[in-house]
Amino acid sequence: MSVKPGPMNDSAKTIHDVEHGPVIERFLEDYTEGETQKAGPITVTAEEIISFAQRYDPLPMHLTMRDGQATVHDSLIGSGVLTIALKQRMIMSVERNPAIIGAVRIDEQQFLKPVRPGDDLSMYQTCTGTRESKSRPDRGLAFWDFELTNQNGEVAFSSKDTVMVRRRPAA
Repeated sequence: MSVKPGPMNDSAKTIHDVEHGPVIERFLEDYTEGETQKAGPITVTAEEIISFAQRYDPLPMHLTMRDGQATVHDSLIGSGVLTIALKQRMIMSVERNPAIIGAVRIDEQQFLKPVRPGDDLSMYQTCTGTRESKSRPDRGLAFWDFELTNQNGEVAFSSKDTVMVRRRPAA
């Protein structure tokens, strides 16, 4: 989905966004090591950076261009928490899986490049394995590597996530 630039985006650049993905029930057995999914791009706008920061992370570098320029980043930058929220939004644009019980861990979160107004972020999600639960036979764990890249192909964020997923019910 693309929308026209807003008042906080002074360029004529097309703004990219994603829609909710389909509801698809995928059980632990449906995931395979090496499976990769891609989503995006999402254009990060100054409006979104500022609005999010006003509510959740009001550091000056997230609130105004002037305050951002006074930092080592030399511009307004998005909060790391916003970056994580955008990752989740892109995950949900691939599929919304009711067999997912919830996240167990998010390890090795790395904020490698600042996210700036006008950045187009894309998400790459790779399954690195699965395992059945040792104590609960109705579920297991799926392991994922994530990368968010900007329009230049630079990795802005990465993480290793562990998600609890239901196993396929016995027939």
